[in-house]
Amino acid sequence: MREALVSPDWPLVGRDQELTAIARARSEGHWGVVVSADAGTGKSRLGREALAAFERDGAMTEWVQATRSAAMIPLGAFARLLPDSVRSDQAFNLLRDSARALEEQAAGRPIVLGVDDAQRLDPASAALVLHLASRAGVFVVATIRTGEPCPDAIVALHKDGHALRLELAPLGDAALRSMVETALDGPVEEAAYRWIVDRSQGNPLYARELVTGALAGGQLVDDRGLWRLAGRPAVAASLIELVGHRMDELSGEQRAPAELLALAEPLRLTEIEGLTSYDALADAEARGLIALDTGGDVRLAHPLYGDILRAAMPTLRCRALRLRLAAALQERRPMAPDDALRVVRLLLDAGAPIPPQLLVDAARAANLAGDPELGAQLGELAVADGGGLDAVLALARANAIRGRFDEAEAALDAVEAEVPGHPAAVAYLEQRVRILYWGIGDRGATEALLTRAAAWVDRPWRLALRMPIAVAADLAGTIAEAEATLAGDLEPESRRVLETRLAMALFYAGRWTDARRLAHRHRPPIPLQDYTALMTLPAYRMVGAESGIDWPDLAADLKRALAESIRCHDHEAAAQAAVGLAHLDFFAARFCDAERWLAEAELHFEREDAFGLIADVHMLRIGIAAATRDAAGVEEPLRRLRAHAGRDRPQPLARAAYVARAEGWAAWVRNPQLGAAQLLEGAQAFAADMPGFTLLIGHDALVAGASASRVAALLTEARPGCAAPLLDAYAAHAEAAAARDGDAVLAVADTFARIGATFYALQAATRAAACFVEDGRQDSARRAAARVRELHVAGQGTEPPVIDGLDGSAVSLTAREAQLVDLARQGLSNADIADRLVLSVRTVESHLYRAMQKLGVRDRRDL
Repeated sequence: MREALVSPDWPLVGRDQELTAIARARSEGHWGVVVSADAGTGKSRLGREALAAFERDGAMTEWVQATRSAAMIPLGAFARLLPDSVRSDQAFNLLRDSARALEEQAAGRPIVLGVDDAQRLDPASAALVLHLASRAGVFVVATIRTGEPCPDAIVALHKDGHALRLELAPLGDAALRSMVETALDGPVEEAAYRWIVDRSQGNPLYARELVTGALAGGQLVDDRGLWRLAGRPAVAASLIELVGHRMDELSGEQRAPAELLALAEPLRLTEIEGLTSYDALADAEARGLIALDTGGDVRLAHPLYGDILRAAMPTLRCRALRLRLAAALQERRPMAPDDALRVVRLLLDAGAPIPPQLLVDAARAANLAGDPELGAQLGELAVADGGGLDAVLALARANAIRGRFDEAEAALDAVEAEVPGHPAAVAYLEQRVRILYWGIGDRGATEALLTRAAAWVDRPWRLALRMPIAVAADLAGTIAEAEATLAGDLEPESRRVLETRLAMALFYAGRWTDARRLAHRHRPPIPLQDYTALMTLPAYRMVGAESGIDWPDLAADLKRALAESIRCHDHEAAAQAAVGLAHLDFFAARFCDAERWLAEAELHFEREDAFGLIADVHMLRIGIAAATRDAAGVEEPLRRLRAHAGRDRPQPLARAAYVARAEGWAAWVRNPQLGAAQLLEGAQAFAADMPGFTLLIGHDALVAGASASRVAALLTEARPGCAAPLLDAYAAHAEAAAARDGDAVLAVADTFARIGATFYALQAATRAAACFVEDGRQDSARRAAARVRELHVAGQGTEPPVIDGLDGSAVSLTAREAQLVDLARQGLSNADIADRLVLSVRTVESHLYRAMQKLGVRDRRDL
């Protein structure tokens, strides 16, 4: 297990613009910069980093820390810097002699003075700062805390524009992630990252204390290369000290609004006003404890306030407040499922009785909120209280999420007689089919159930429920029946369910563009509400990735789905989104990034995996090991994949193709010739039933070194009926390679690159360079080699390919040549480049000429 590299000095991230602004202010003749920020936002760290940069440039720098105690003594903050003779001087000589003392210390160097917490300076120290900046030419970097009064001399420093005023905002999410992962020396799971972001609100100091507290408490742990939360961390004492001061001197009436919100935020304004008073709310708002959000609800002003208040609240007071809150929330009309769950949590914690219908609603909401343990607890209570079929469905879903399929089936089987004619008949059948077929793996029992239920639902639903079984027996016939049914007049929900099932069937058949269109149309909201949504998300991410259509759109959707899944604890959705992002990163040759997403997906699949799709994690890991030529790295995921594929459960129809592909990858990394043959054999096996996978695996065989003519013949035969940009590119690559047409192969590389499949673009460009070398076209070979270098993604586990027969030094640009080529690509003329870099035009011309020779380019417009 890795040790976290957390230290008191965390990396400074996300402040490049501010550091640049401070440097520019000095060069433009400002007296200084005043950095204003809330406590913990990093203003002191920014100031110190700015001074360190000035010192590296030759300036003398001094750092002054203003404190409340030093403010009691004239020039107390400067006691360390000024000699006794200056501090005892008469007032009219004080400023002049202080400046002279600093100048003597500088010995001709420019002076930069940092003043931290300048709002705490005594008047004499503040006056000295202003004098040094305005008369002595000292550049001042002062930090002040937002909202606190400042000495008039510090205000004068920036109010007339003499000094630049910088408002330091909280860190953005990306910068906060970078800071935390650098400190931990490794990636952080999304749930832990979201906890840090939500709790810290972008405050670097709070984020640091959250992480160090969770590490010390053993809740933040390194699990298979990913830092994750293993339990809910308690509030660290350091954070209570930093944040809790706002509540130290509050009376009971003043604390009441914040305490209520700590137990059940958000609350409507009318609700919390009825539980406290308008005056108490106004006072809490004035003190910065609560805030009214844009929707009109009242929340705590900072999430950490809730943690601190709950930790300090006496047990009996908690119980009394929970009962009052539960009563208020039950007055809502209509009561949303989330409201029901909040009420039930409050009543459970208070040890109070719960009405049966409220138990059912809350059990459903708990399942959707990623808490199947609570869902099962509430479902059992609801069943015992006579909650009927709805209660059984809630309990069965909780058990299915937890992988307790036999228990779920037993509960559903016991109430089957109640289902015919019941409004929940469809929901019952969807859930039971999922449990019987995918969970227990009993195909016979599933078919028997659907036969008994033939009269319970209409034809579109019967077809949709049977499709997982039907496509395995008769893919073409099932697609034809579904398309004929959809041609009729269907109500929207029946159409949604049938089209989502059809999307996956079309994917199996190689019609990937059509499949992507349907899956994209029915992208499910998060959390996943039902069996159809559970099936739709994997269909959407699989056909989207394999088709090569609008990958930026797909990546954005998957990132949104992952973030939403983390917020509502939907582990199935989070796993699917993470696997999808890994798949896209694999195509983009970002193998380290892909592995990070696979680690995330594995953690979630261990919590919920409706269709056994953790196999996708194993397959992609084998692909990464093969792409990075890591023979040892294929063994464990291959063992786990074989164990998973060999279990006695139904498998998605495409699983056999993906397993064949993974087996071929594993063979390729051990023995390229053997692996290429095995991939080609695997591609041939699916030509009749799933031609899309023939093109996919056949192209892998081509990359592995199989005969281009044999691959081209196979892909040409399989191509009719298959439609997708990536499938077209696979076939075009095979045809161009078989013809040994370097220009055509290089054009295919550009096609792959436009799609986003950088891994395959790199392979094609390397093949094109080899074709050109064999034909004696050295300029074209150099041009292709330059494209290879452009396409190679550094830092992701691979080295740039070596092109036999081409001198590496002849195509490698020097640092200066690369710099000039980059500027020329931006449209700058030789004269513009010479002016920017302070070079002669002749030097620019000669360097660019050599670079173009190396790149095999004759016209600078082709750079």
